[in-house]
Amino acid sequence: MNKDATKIMGAFLLGGLIGAAIALLYAPKSGRETREDISKTARRIKKGTVDLAEDIIESVNEFVSDVKDKATDVIDRGKGLSESAKKEIVETLEHGQKVIEKQRKRIIDALGL
Repeated sequence: MNKDATKIMGAFLLGGLIGAAIALLYAPKSGRETREDISKTARRIKKGTVDLAEDIIESVNEFVSDVKDKATDVIDRGKGLSESAKKEIVETLEHGQKVIEKQRKRIIDALGL
């Protein structure tokens, strides 16, 4: 869940609280009925808050999992590049050694040693 959705949900819950409080205060009910209504509203808001918190936790867990997967992919690609780079360096060094050895033999042959 992104930040905007969280803000909207929070504003919705706050608006619901304010509206419920105003409705309860102006309703022509007895004290007992009003207390029961307040209790029901509080339970409903608590449930909504718990659901919102669970959604946020789930979103964060999904985000962490995605980041972990992407980091693992980058590390794996880095290892693959490192291995191929090492192999290329070794091949280049071996080729260089062969060229040097060939030139050394030519110089020895040219000098008659």
